[in-house]
Amino acid sequence: MPSPSPYLRIPWERYSLDNGLRVVLSPDPSTAVVGVNLWYGVGSRNERPGRTGFAHLFEHMMFQGSAHVPKNRHFELVERAGGSLNATTWFDRTNY
Repeated sequence: MPSPSPYLRIPWERYSLDNGLRVVLSPDPSTAVVGVNLWYGVGSRNERPGRTGFAHLFEHMMFQGSAHVPKNRHFELVERAGGSLNATTWFDRTNY
């Protein structure tokens, strides 16, 4: 494996909140852009044989609204502010 570039130094810090949430923060004061990515340690590996696809289904259900947020409202709020949303599911994680 090649050694890391001496010119590419990305500052980051990692810590855990009292509620167990693990945070990785990489500040960049040179830009006004913010990125947020939530990762859950749940994916298709947590499904039983014969009962698969739930991780992907729940990923999509997160954008379907709730009792307090109408369908597509998440998208409207973020896109109106110039942002974008996406999500993926994999063997060992689901991220938004």
